[in-house]
Amino acid sequence: MKQIFPDKNKTGLTRELIDAMAPMFEQASAGAIAIDVDSRITWINQCYSDLLQLPSPSSVIGKEIWRVIPHTRMPEVVATGKPMLLDIMEHNEQQLVVSRLPFYDDNGKVVGAVAFVLYDDVQPLTPLVSKFRRLHQDLAAARKALAKKTRGTRYSLTDFVGASPQALEVKRRARLASGRDVPVLLLGETGTGKEVLAQAIHAASERADKPFVGVNLAAVPENLLEAEFFGVAPGAYTGADKRTRDGKFQLANGGTLFLDEVGDMPLP
Repeated sequence: MKQIFPDKNKTGLTRELIDAMAPMFEQASAGAIAIDVDSRITWINQCYSDLLQLPSPSSVIGKEIWRVIPHTRMPEVVATGKPMLLDIMEHNEQQLVVSRLPFYDDNGKVVGAVAFVLYDDVQPLTPLVSKFRRLHQDLAAARKALAKKTRGTRYSLTDFVGASPQALEVKRRARLASGRDVPVLLLGETGTGKEVLAQAIHAASERADKPFVGVNLAAVPENLLEAEFFGVAPGAYTGADKRTRDGKFQLANGGTLFLDEVGDMPLP
């Protein structure tokens, strides 16, 4: 007896099961199609052919699927071996709800994929789709607000206290710096407000809506500076996080990276 799932970690179909299920696809879906490992169409039923307004099913056999369905993700299923159980595909201003599955040979190798159209009209799913879009928008807004809160600035030039000629000159230079896309070196004793000034320059610049990322270099061991700046891949060293950790350059991309106590960095 042929196995249906070659590997417990794979979700897909064997060729035999595809052949056995073809009649069901004909009856239960609004269209079905199959491709080989080179993403060439090996089978398409009459319903899908009519839906795509093709001359006949046989007219596209052997063609690369993207030539017939430009926005298809079937090649991605073949390449990754991962199913797409529910997706919305647009074709000729029509939204189709489709499901895609890879299929395997007896050795567990991906040899193609099959897709079937669950709905050729998303109108019945409008409430569900609308709810998903609202949740997606809410999530995006929450992430943006969180990023702004965690990577934003608290200070502006009005928070840099001082009315002496020297303080006013510092503010004047800070305003000049905020209008230019250049690195800025802030010199001063501890407690004179270098970070306040750095945040103020960022807040007054065109980068104000981008991240402000500060890193205290005096607190970073020399052997971890590279990881701090450029990030860490999962398991890069003993004790490293199992997830990818972005470096400060990536976190501050488009914004400002404030290197606090840069003079304490090892010279190399």
